[in-house]
Order: sequence, then structure tokens, then C-alpha cells
Amino acid sequence: MPVYVFDVGHLNSKAITAYTKSTSASHSKMLRLFALYENLTRFIMPLCSSLSDRPNPETPITQSNNIVDIQGVGLRQFWNLKGHMQEASTLATAHYPETLDRIFIVGAPSFFPTVWGWVKRWFDPITVSKIFVLSAHNMRPTLEKFIDPANIPTKYGGQLPYEFGMGPIFDHALQQQLEWTVPGIDTFPQGPMMWVNGDGPDQVAVAVGSLNGKQRREPVATLHARSMEKMTNGHT
Repeated sequence: MPVYVFDVGHLNSKAITAYTKSTSASHSKMLRLFALYENLTRFIMPLCSSLSDRPNPETPITQSNNIVDIQGVGLRQFWNLKGHMQEASTLATAHYPETLDRIFIVGAPSFFPTVWGWVKRWFDPITVSKIFVLSAHNMRPTLEKFIDPANIPTKYGGQLPYEFGMGPIFDHALQQQLEWTVPGIDTFPQGPMMWVNGDGPDQVAVAVGSLNGKQRREPVATLHARSMEKMTNGHT
């Protein structure tokens, strides 16, 4: 199951204001949210489903875990993020139900328990039931109940040398299945990705969308299926 890490601390008032101006139209904000969920459901989940060294490999991966770090976030920042969080929750509930396994909130400031009562009203009840607010004391043992320690960033008591802003870190088994198109490049570029049929049961990861105003369709890597069935996600 994929693990997403979100660091909210860097979203100061200046950054939030800049984001609001860049997405002044409601459809612009929704497009960004749609892009996040489309990438999750059409690219990341099929990629994770291809792993055969996991329990019940015949069952597709359909959910994700999320670690949300709110260390250093002030009360004003929470209020400024209200609209964005409400839109994200509404979109997920309406169009991508059941894609969320759990949200783990870490690094909560001392005032957070007081404001949690009204913050959780921004989300639907089903989403709220999947949100866990963790203290420094129970963070590691709680995360390890749901996420393998090897996939928990060291910052949160795990073994993964990951920091916010880095590209994805792949499981060893997945690295063995991926053959990169350009030697020396072993990660996916920023922007939308899609899977297309390759030779036999293999799948090819293709970078799409636009770059510097020009449309792109660049093969990035081949995922060797190793006798697994082809992924069917609407882009084969």
C-alpha cells in the first residue's frame, strides 16, 4: 500500500495566499485535486499492485496511507487551509470513495486537541473515523501497526531515509521489476504518468501532459510483469 507524506508546516500565510491567487477559480483548485487522485488510482495503485512479494498478491491495491505532519503549524494556518481541506474531502468522498485507508496526523501543536473538535467538522464522518491524531509517545507503535517499519520515514521512528520533497522511494522488489529507459535516471519525473501496453505482459510508464508549453509523451520505464496479469486501469 502506498504511503504519502504531507508536510503542512511550510504552508505559511505567504505560501497559502500565493496558492489561493494561482487557483482563484474553483475549477483550477479542483483540477489539481483531480490530478492527485487520478495519479494515485491510475498509476500509483497499479504500480503497487504489481508487487508479487506481498500478502495476497492477487488482490489489487486500492487504498493509501497518509502521514500528515503539522509540526509548527499555527492556528491561523489551520483556518487559512479550511477551504482547501473541505474541497479535498468533498472531492474524495464523491469521486474516489474508499481510496483512503488512514490518515495519521503527527507533530500536533499543544493547542490541537482543543481545536480538533471544530477542525473535524470540515470532513465527512467516514473520513473522520479514519484520522488518527498521534502524540510523540504513541506515534511509532501506532504507525507500525499499519505500515511496515521499512516504509516509515526515520523522522517518524521508521527505517526509511525519506524527507519531505524527495521523489518516491521504491521497494527493492519493485526496483528489480523496473527497467529505466534512460541510463542513470531511476525515478519518475514530475507531472502526470500513465501505463501503456509493452511487449507481452509488460507495461510501460509514460510521462504525459505538457512541459514548457509542449505536449509530451515520453517512455520512462518498463515494468516487467513476471507472469502477472496486465494491469487494467483505463490506459492500456
